[in-house]
Amino acid sequence: MLGDQLIKNERIALVELIKNAYDADADSVEVRFENFNEDMSINDCSSIVVKDDGCGMNPEKIKDSWMNPADPKKYIEKEKGKRKTPEKKRVIQGEKGIGRFSVLKLGKSITITTRFEGSEFESVLKYDFTEFDDEFTSRNDEQKDIFLDEIEIDYSEVAPPELITGSRGTVIEICELKGQWNQNIIGKLCRDVSGLTDPVSRITDRKVDDNFKISIFCNGEPVPVEDENAEYLKRLVEDKAVLEIQGEFNSEQNAFVFNEGKNGKTERISLEDPKIKGLWIWKREFEDEVSGYIQPTLSGLSIEERGIKPRRNRRKAGDSYQCGSFSFHFFIFDFSRGISEKYELKQSEKDMLKDYRIYLYRDNVRVYPYGDPDDDWLNIDVTRGIGRAGNFFSNDQIVGWIDISQEDNPDLRDKTNREGLIEKGDAVSDFKFLIPTFLSYIKQYHYSRYKQKGKDRNVVDLSRSEIVSKRLSDLKSDFKEKGDNPSVLKVGEIEKDYKKEKSYLLQRAEITEDLAGVGLSVEMASHDIMLMIARADDIAKQLSRLSKNSGDDEIRQRSDMLVGVLSQVTDSMRDVQSLFKSAKRRKKALRIEPVLDKIFQIYKSLLEKKDIHYRKVVFPGSPLIADTNEGVVMQVLINLFDNASYWFDTVDSTEKEILVTLNGSQGELIFSDNGPGIDKDDLPYIFEAFYSGKGREGRGLGLYIARQLLQRHDYTISVTEGSRGKLSGANFVVSFIKEESE
Repeated sequence: MLGDQLIKNERIALVELIKNAYDADADSVEVRFENFNEDMSINDCSSIVVKDDGCGMNPEKIKDSWMNPADPKKYIEKEKGKRKTPEKKRVIQGEKGIGRFSVLKLGKSITITTRFEGSEFESVLKYDFTEFDDEFTSRNDEQKDIFLDEIEIDYSEVAPPELITGSRGTVIEICELKGQWNQNIIGKLCRDVSGLTDPVSRITDRKVDDNFKISIFCNGEPVPVEDENAEYLKRLVEDKAVLEIQGEFNSEQNAFVFNEGKNGKTERISLEDPKIKGLWIWKREFEDEVSGYIQPTLSGLSIEERGIKPRRNRRKAGDSYQCGSFSFHFFIFDFSRGISEKYELKQSEKDMLKDYRIYLYRDNVRVYPYGDPDDDWLNIDVTRGIGRAGNFFSNDQIVGWIDISQEDNPDLRDKTNREGLIEKGDAVSDFKFLIPTFLSYIKQYHYSRYKQKGKDRNVVDLSRSEIVSKRLSDLKSDFKEKGDNPSVLKVGEIEKDYKKEKSYLLQRAEITEDLAGVGLSVEMASHDIMLMIARADDIAKQLSRLSKNSGDDEIRQRSDMLVGVLSQVTDSMRDVQSLFKSAKRRKKALRIEPVLDKIFQIYKSLLEKKDIHYRKVVFPGSPLIADTNEGVVMQVLINLFDNASYWFDTVDSTEKEILVTLNGSQGELIFSDNGPGIDKDDLPYIFEAFYSGKGREGRGLGLYIARQLLQRHDYTISVTEGSRGKLSGANFVVSFIKEESE
């Protein structure tokens, strides 16, 4: 019953027997499917034979260990530090004494023949359960209670040895087979055992020192165990993987240390780093509120309203993760179309990669079922579903493995049924949280940089420098010199059509940017509107209760308050309207300080809630004036306030400050904060579209749109450092001096 109901399927049962041979220091193990039908289905004569050249068992071990359910000897030896086999020094896999019962998952008649080193005889153990029904509730069709002491196992000794002619080994023959077998299942078994003890050599040049050969035979014919796609996969990871990430998680330092590429520099990212704490997956895990302001969600509801609540209390600095340290090696692919030919994947290559996942190995032996194509053990698909899919890799994009050990990860232990890891304390949940968090960080930063580098910069330069127009003009001049008037006319028509098309496309791009800017602005304004509506609702309810006692002056006061609140709602809506496309087209000589004050009032409650101190410094002399419109300036300032307030959430600073400096004589506004600042690796990309480190909240459009809007008016926004930087964090300079004047 233990073997039949604890072990998931027949493949896992055979893997358990192979692991036993591994623990027995075997050099090789054979699995033979004898007398099967041509389609590898079973018949009454079919049998499975598992043969190894391991250390074998003496009579005492057979009686005291093999025949003793859940024998704890391996576990006790591990607790005493005896974790390795005597000869090959392999880390012993078994510990519960349950795996041996997997033989009973496979059939009802089992014969075990074993010989230990130096023995002059072989021991033969015979199980015959053919007289019992599958549920062990009847014997020879007679219903009765059956107890263990009624079950006899035949034991005998054969001298000289007949079956095991070598110096040692074990042979297990299983008849009266149960379950379903076919060619597809055996193919999956071959794939299972191909990666059982060798997580790396099939897709990299690294070799595992331990020699453990597994062979499979079907009706006497050898079946290739090696993964038939191994060479194909190896070529893909070498040629088509856009990122190769190799490193470890150090539980003492609470940090990931890794290399990007084989010769890449070593990087270190702490779990206290703002880039990690700014990820949506981190906020969802730890914070009471996923963010301090209204967030975009698929349904329009907040994260909490959608039932996605934080699952942990915030950790204290220095707390370690119970899972312990582990290492990893990931190959990441780009499934997009139209990318560089170097990395673009054919459909056949995409289909093949979907059969590989992130595998888990403990001391170089695979932990099942992690890594199976249908097993989402890291909840990647789930996280993509409840979060923003673009912030996470898909399962299809990643091939790799994670290495743990019994020594470094004692709390990551197999379930008795071999269906993954035991949920003991926080060890497994820590482990399954840290890996997607790190992968989300890689997606947000390293993968985003790869995507930005892949953009065709030549197209951008082509548009800005008007090269096409110049070439058409040159071509027209050449035809004129040759006197070819018909060609001159044709080029002129082409030139005219090109300019029309370009004008149309530029207009479409501007409209798109305007609409995106409106969306970001409405998001922020809606926060205040919702707060004010909530206040109006409370007051209205109070007014309703007070109306029962008419004549009280308080009714009048409450009514006045209601009018005031609704007036604020109207004012906020006017501010939103100023951001629309039509308003942005109307230029005028605009004083910047009043617009800044208006945006500050919008953010005031949020800044107070986050304990962020706001300061404004206005240089004496001429006021800061720009030839633009209020909507453009509001959009830029909203983005800067929004970014600063977001990144303050990722640091534990007690003195948070935003400083805005207005300098009319220099024609610039400097927006500074003392938050985490901008990583130097991110600087080349922060003004590019869709590059963001905010996780789910970030779209990577805010700074891009701000720059685009300013460029339309010949103004600029940039990052400044050094003497011009006012505070220790991020410092942005918005210049309202026309680029031509400069």
